[in-house]
Amino acid sequence: MAKNKKNNETFDSDENKENLINNDEVSEEVENNENELIEENESLKNSLTILQADFINFKRRIENEKSQSISLANEGLILKLLPIVDDLERAYENKLQEDEFSDGIKIILDNFKEILKKEGLEEIESKDTLFDHNVHQAILVEKNDDVESGYIIDTLQKGYKLNGKVIRPSMVKVSE
Repeated sequence: MAKNKKNNETFDSDENKENLINNDEVSEEVENNENELIEENESLKNSLTILQADFINFKRRIENEKSQSISLANEGLILKLLPIVDDLERAYENKLQEDEFSDGIKIILDNFKEILKKEGLEEIESKDTLFDHNVHQAILVEKNDDVESGYIIDTLQKGYKLNGKVIRPSMVKVSE
């Protein structure tokens, strides 16, 4: 019996060793799986961060395009209305006498300009300024001793900007 007991102890000892080896393998496998899950988690976090940034950029781009399309729609209409503003200004400047009719034209012109200003329209300054090819278009060049070279002598047609963008340059006469 003593021999049997010793054999059982040996068997138990071998079984314990085998269990320890199996536990080490299981432990190693669990650790590998855990590392894989951590890597996958990090990869998913990175993907989510990239998708969030892409979405924010997409949203910003859509908002910009929307405001630009509204602005461009206004631009077409305003360009069609500018000749009317020019005509009203000429009518008021060439009035024969100061009367209620000319006062009415002035009121209409002022109201019209105020509405256009609220939509983002601004007049390009050209009187007594240095010629700037970005906002002025030189129609005539004239030698003038009273005005320094490169400065605007006269504005033939007013220019306008819409929300900072030149939609019609000023047509001007420039000193040589």
